[in-house]
Amino acid sequence: MRVLVIADMEGISGIETVEACAPDDPAYPEGQRLLAAEVNALAGAARAAGASDVGVIDWHGSSDNLDPAALGPGVRRVAEDLSVGYDVACLIGFHAMAGTRPAFISHTMFRGLALEVAGRPTGEIGLISRWAGEWGVPVALVAGDRAATLEAEAFLPETPTLTMKQARSWDRADALPVEQAHAALRAEVARALARPDRWHVYRPETPVRFRLRLREGGATAARLPWLAAEDGGWLAGELPTVRGLIDLIDVLAALGAGARRAALLGRLRDDPAAGPALRREEAAARARAAQENPWP
Repeated sequence: MRVLVIADMEGISGIETVEACAPDDPAYPEGQRLLAAEVNALAGAARAAGASDVGVIDWHGSSDNLDPAALGPGVRRVAEDLSVGYDVACLIGFHAMAGTRPAFISHTMFRGLALEVAGRPTGEIGLISRWAGEWGVPVALVAGDRAATLEAEAFLPETPTLTMKQARSWDRADALPVEQAHAALRAEVARALARPDRWHVYRPETPVRFRLRLREGGATAARLPWLAAEDGGWLAGELPTVRGLIDLIDVLAALGAGARRAALLGRLRDDPAAGPALRREEAAARARAAQENPWP
């Protein structure tokens, strides 16, 4: 049995602040440790249930959050390639889609993106489950914050869920004690993997029809040949696969990040001493985002 773990970070047990998920924050190394610990708890239970191989896709941000040296025996980081063949997937550490209240760090792929697929607001749980479905890979379990597991129950009605925390605000949560959460995870994995007759493949409708809206950069995105402008700032398109839509969203995230970097470098070029002020502005912008999010 080849088990695939797709691990995000916001819904991991023990992570209760947005700072623990941000690579430039002092709290981030502890977030990394908690992420690896939860992956290892799941992988250990999977191997005890008969898994011969446990691969892990690091789904969070730049996908460089899991230290391979921190992973247990028989667990390895793998590329985002489902063609190699997996028997079943488990999703852990997940958050709810943009626009969800109350929810911990709710967003869809990156902050400032709203997404609809086949006329339905959709987040990462919906995207990933249908991407797996394109390759015939069933989903056995979804774990994350309460808003994420409620979302999973709507998008993956045949799949059990496990709640690790409850949001207090967009940037703060109350999590289960880590050992208690890991014990619950191990028990749920053992139950889920023992019943392959209950695994479910979530195949997408094709072609994949979608609409998306960007808080920033919509005019630039509208120049892409796959997108057509609609009323209300929406951009509509159609692609043959869900994986293609995920890749398009990654392109939009990179375009937005590039524009922000260019603007920052331009300001520093005009005023080399502006660095401290820009860092303060960035911190203030993050604080505003915590109040304004989820978007839209």
